[in-house]
Amino acid sequence: MDSKGRVSVPPSFRAALGGKTRILLWPAIDGAGCLEGGGEELFRTYQETIMRLTIQKKKRRALVNAFASKAFDLKMDDPGRIKLPEDWMANAGIGDTVLFVGAMDSFQIWEPEAYAAFDAEMSELAQEEDTLDALDAPYGEVMAAGGVSGLRVIDGGED
Repeated sequence: MDSKGRVSVPPSFRAALGGKTRILLWPAIDGAGCLEGGGEELFRTYQETIMRLTIQKKKRRALVNAFASKAFDLKMDDPGRIKLPEDWMANAGIGDTVLFVGAMDSFQIWEPEAYAAFDAEMSELAQEEDTLDALDAPYGEVMAAGGVSGLRVIDGGED
């Protein structure tokens, strides 16, 4: 973080924006203690997903409140910097040092020590059998639909 409170967005994250300079950022919906964000396309995907929920249901309202009403629209400057909202930084415990973490379709901004604790917890959870079993159905659906474009499956035989 520089003296003006700006942080440089890593080049790989900038590239994922497809040349656009708009970043939308919000406190992690699940209460993980980080800021989560991405580009316009990701934000629209999240919006469309939430808008499919029944309009008068409390869970929809909760998600709209947690996501859309708290989203902050940031514009990256030419060198690739953004200014993080100070109140959000305070709520996430972020000081002078931030850690960007890729999260497949989004990215997260963490206070480094908080991320280390989160990473340890998630690493443990990922190794639990029911977590690994949760991949079975979605993996089968992806493969039945033709797999992932550009990904070649290597048949290693039966084990």
